[in-house]
Amino acid sequence: MTLSNASIDLDVYRQHVKTLASDEFEGRGPLSKGEEKTVDYLVTQYKKLGLKPAFGDSYTQAVPLAKITPKNISSLKIGGLDFSAGSDFTARTQRIVNDYSLTNSDVVFVGYGINAPEYNWNDYAGLDVKGKTVVMLVNDPGFASKDPELFQGNAMTYYGRWTYKYEEAARQGAEAVFIIHETMPAGYGWGVVENSNSNTKFSLVDDNNNASQVGVMGWLHLNAARQLFEKVGMDYGELKDKASKPGFMPIALNTKASLGFTNTIERAESQNVAGILEGTDKPEEWVMLHAHWDHLGKVEKNGQTTIYNGAVDNASGVAGVLTLADALSKREEGFARTLMFSAFTAEETGLLGADYFANNPPVPTSNMVAFLNIDGMNVNDDVDYILQYGEGYLSIEDDLATAAALQGRTVKMDPRPQNGLFFRSDHFALAKQGVPSILFMSLGDTDPSFIAKRYHKADDDYLPSWTLGGVQQDLSLIGSMLNYYAQGNVWPYWKRDSDFKDKRTLAMEAKEAK
Repeated sequence: MTLSNASIDLDVYRQHVKTLASDEFEGRGPLSKGEEKTVDYLVTQYKKLGLKPAFGDSYTQAVPLAKITPKNISSLKIGGLDFSAGSDFTARTQRIVNDYSLTNSDVVFVGYGINAPEYNWNDYAGLDVKGKTVVMLVNDPGFASKDPELFQGNAMTYYGRWTYKYEEAARQGAEAVFIIHETMPAGYGWGVVENSNSNTKFSLVDDNNNASQVGVMGWLHLNAARQLFEKVGMDYGELKDKASKPGFMPIALNTKASLGFTNTIERAESQNVAGILEGTDKPEEWVMLHAHWDHLGKVEKNGQTTIYNGAVDNASGVAGVLTLADALSKREEGFARTLMFSAFTAEETGLLGADYFANNPPVPTSNMVAFLNIDGMNVNDDVDYILQYGEGYLSIEDDLATAAALQGRTVKMDPRPQNGLFFRSDHFALAKQGVPSILFMSLGDTDPSFIAKRYHKADDDYLPSWTLGGVQQDLSLIGSMLNYYAQGNVWPYWKRDSDFKDKRTLAMEAKEAK
């Protein structure tokens, strides 16, 4: 690997961020006027750079979504208590129904809500939760115990993610799920939970209108959880301690839950956007650079309009992709492999655009060399390290270290492994299909107040005071890795045994057999 000599134009970068994070783009909400402006902007930029369409003759890939807005949410009646929507709990559904009602549903505490055979752990052992409401802890037992022999210790596994917990509860037949929120193991405060779950959300739609999913995807405030357990004669702290140890058995709370709300549902197509710089020798092999274009959009509440501009999250990443596309497309000799530059929709709702792309790819996943994903850049001064998310998963980690060393930088491991950031951005949807994937993220790393004051809040705005030193060095580093993958015969690979590694092995074996 050699240090990239691609010229990074920070004026170009700054203009992209300033435009994408402006009020004119209305927070880039999927299925909104903000999406129309964003997609038009991206397609225009790709055409200007001479990139070819990535999806046949189109720069866009239609992603069928349901836009679901919960209304008239009743109080949550549980354990003889009445909890208020927003301040005490959140509730939504991805089922395509106009009215939803949870009535006198038996409530069970299922620890972490995890069924992980490889860790010899099953919180649902011997339990039938069909039609029941399950209450569970956030993260996984390793975080609580700090025991490196339990799951992966302090580092969150996929079993700790809310997405997994809802998926597993659905497989078990549960009707409703309430995840107890705690700031440290969740990685964000209650305000993020409320903002992200109380307004319009999006969902992919299956042939059965998502009927197999849980009826309620909910969160429960810690204070409300403590009140609930106290009301039924149990101590939250004691139960949490028991749930973090092997051998935990689920506990019926001997109470029932009731809740109701209506949904406003719109069905429409959102858009993934991608352009390619076609390879000269191996055009069928793709190296991919990506950043999700969507954010939380525009919200009307109590007569007030709030625009969530998402400047750092993730106009900064989209601008990075466009700026590197500009730099690399000027390379006279081209690249052996095809470079794809993409921006997907609905990341904030659960990696929906990326999930659709991964399951409906323009080329087989076995032809995808690597997927590099930018989600929140360091818009401040440069630093002498690069952050790495996840450890021991992929050979890409070694390439990251090499690229950093070329800049005189070191690799710094994720300072908050308990937050599971490796599982929380678009690259993970590709990783689940076996594609070697890596995350570049600097959310709050050089600005400690960012998570508390601006992340998923209205104050995530573009600031002229950004120095962009971190952007300069990180785009150069990413450019070095893209050069390395796009010019050679390197195939990054999975190190740790996992479902992801198995998927990759099967895909590559099938490719070889052809």
